[in-house]
Amino acid sequence: MDNNEPHYETLQEQLNAQQEALVQIYTSVEKTRKMIFWSSVINTAVFVIPLIAVALLLPKIMNTLTASLSGLGDVVNINSNITAEPSLRESLENLQNLGL
Repeated sequence: MDNNEPHYETLQEQLNAQQEALVQIYTSVEKTRKMIFWSSVINTAVFVIPLIAVALLLPKIMNTLTASLSGLGDVVNINSNITAEPSLRESLENLQNLGL
């Protein structure tokens, strides 16, 4: 039986070494899992938050843009009326209004 005791001791040492290795592996895997989780949360936030901001701000931006363009359109219409040549009818009406 004395021959088996050293054999059991080496087996127990190997089991203890494997147990320590498993604990280290488990700790490493948990750290990796947490890192992957938070990385995916941050990546999702970086993608989703700007989309939400654009969805909320786009109507205001479009209103400002259309207001600016409509104001520009009014200026173009005024300028086109000034430079447009009057029709013959308008010219005659203007002359009649002047008493000529």
